[in-house]
Amino acid sequence: MAKSRKPARTELGWTASSCYHRPAMRNPGKCRWPIVLLALVLACTGCESGAAALTPVHGKVSVNGVPLHTGTIIFTPDPMRGTLGPLAHAEIQADGTYTLATGDKPGAADGWYRVTIVALEPSFNPAQPDARLLPRSLLPHKYRDPELSGLVCEIRARQDNRIDFNLD
Repeated sequence: MAKSRKPARTELGWTASSCYHRPAMRNPGKCRWPIVLLALVLACTGCESGAAALTPVHGKVSVNGVPLHTGTIIFTPDPMRGTLGPLAHAEIQADGTYTLATGDKPGAADGWYRVTIVALEPSFNPAQPDARLLPRSLLPHKYRDPELSGLVCEIRARQDNRIDFNLD
């Protein structure tokens, strides 16, 4: 009579008989075509060099002809006009000028954008010098929302993209 052996145990406590074993393929050439096709597609498309090229964008923001002396301007890609991607932003300088950046890189991708402008100044009450008051908006609230601002522009590659806004 032959002695029966106990199945070997692995480090995880599984018996050798419970491990999965993939059977040999009958026609290994038949399954290679998806890999070859994928390699061909990748070779034809090439590797993307990263984000889209950024185009320099600058301009001036005025309110009734007077330069806005503070604030932030945000260009949000307009998906309704086919533009997707990251938004671009800039701080408005004391003379009303701005220069857009996307992330930490200067410029913005080509395409259509909806524009938002926010300009706040601190409130101060001389009668209550220690009181914390909410900042006062220098612009109508509609300019804070890209859906309501009505400000839309197109950034074009290989052009001087000077985009000025004269708000009322």
